[in-house]
Amino acid sequence: MLNILRTNPQAFAFAVVVHLLLIAALSFNVDWNSKHKLSAPKVDVIQAVMIDESKIKAEEQKRKLEEERRKQAEQEKKRKAEQDKKRKKAEAEKRQKQAELKKKKEAEKKRKAEQEKKKQAEAKRKKIEADKKRKQAELKKKQEAEKKKQAELKKKQEAEKKRLAELEKKRKAEAERLKKLEEQRKAEEQRRAEEDLIRQQQIAKEEAAMNAVRQRALQAELEHFKALIADRIKNKWFRPTNWRAGTSCPVTVRLVPGAGTAQVIDVRLVSSCGNPLFDRSVENAVYSASPLPISTAPELIDQFREMTFNFKPE
Repeated sequence: MLNILRTNPQAFAFAVVVHLLLIAALSFNVDWNSKHKLSAPKVDVIQAVMIDESKIKAEEQKRKLEEERRKQAEQEKKRKAEQDKKRKKAEAEKRQKQAELKKKKEAEKKRKAEQEKKKQAEAKRKKIEADKKRKQAELKKKQEAEKKKQAELKKKQEAEKKRLAELEKKRKAEAERLKKLEEQRKAEEQRRAEEDLIRQQQIAKEEAAMNAVRQRALQAELEHFKALIADRIKNKWFRPTNWRAGTSCPVTVRLVPGAGTAQVIDVRLVSSCGNPLFDRSVENAVYSASPLPISTAPELIDQFREMTFNFKPE
């Protein structure tokens, strides 16, 4: 019923009016004062009159019912108009309220958005400020660390400079010491060199003197053995006929040295003596004198491998 009333109020009102009219019509037709009695026989004329009155009443009732319906319809129309007016007013008020509410919501939304924007801006500002402070703190920390690092570096550099200065001082002292040692060494070497030179000069003088003595001795020994060889060859020489006194000739003799003697292996006259018989007698004398006496001195061995001398019997 409530759903019908909400969805179709006009039909509901019309049904109520119809029921009211039916109740009213029944009320008029019922004789509330009569009791249950046996009805008298109806006469045609009376019946006709009763019928006419009923019709009149029915007509009247119908007219009243129509009038009532019209009034009710007008009232319903007026009520509907009032309801429409109220509904429209209510809708208008509702729309106005909704618009105001929407406006309020939008304003609230805008206010919240602005508030959120301000909040975000404030948060951003605070964040920027915090970042700035943090960066400043970090920068300060870095600067302090860098300052400390520079101080430590300066301290290390000074310590290194001092250490290098000490090393340089030690190096110079060591260089000076080595220089002195080198000078001493050079002086000592020079002294030794001078001493060695003097000693070598003395030795050289002594060796020269000894060599001179030795050379004189060797030369004397060589001359001695040459004289022995000449005497030995002269002893083996046989004077040829037609020999002329004062004749001499140069002779080259090749020898093979041995232990105190040398074997003659070749005899050549450098130039003829002027007499073939004399030339041949000289060659025979040399071969006959082999082996010839020689010195055993090692320095003279090479002197006796090949000898050239002037053979002169007288």
